[in-house]
Amino acid sequence: MPPEDEPLAYAFVRQSLAAAKNRVRAQKAAQEKNPREALFLALALGQEVQAKKALLFLRGRIGSTAENLAEALQESREMAMETLPWTVLAQADGDRAAGALLVQMARALASHLALRETEGPTGYHVCAICGYIHAGENPGRCPVCQALPEKFTAIAAGLHPTGR
Repeated sequence: MPPEDEPLAYAFVRQSLAAAKNRVRAQKAAQEKNPREALFLALALGQEVQAKKALLFLRGRIGSTAENLAEALQESREMAMETLPWTVLAQADGDRAAGALLVQMARALASHLALRETEGPTGYHVCAICGYIHAGENPGRCPVCQALPEKFTAIAAGLHPTGR
């Protein structure tokens, strides 16, 4: 979305992305035992604060649950469609790891698309390794990445995520 159409939404996305990148950079610095880890964490936290403030303002612009679910599923469809050319490009560049990750991402996104807009289970399990979502009871091993059952996070309405 161009920033002139929704500057607040654009700011939220940019700050969220920057914060996520800085958390990864902090992990790398920690692996290298570099004291800059703290700087990356501070940047990430500051960006998260700003993103949360933008989100508070955006909440007033969010539609009904039915509209929101339709939009969320559409976003998953779009992301699934975008991963195919990215996968082909990564494999053409000889980057097998990126290609494998993108294939895994596409398979996990397929689980998102399988979720229905109608009433369904009140609980879900999300794989912490690949992002696969399973409706209902813990599926055991992840069908996408073969992660063990304890790598799933349980999600239920009104409750904070548990497990992992």
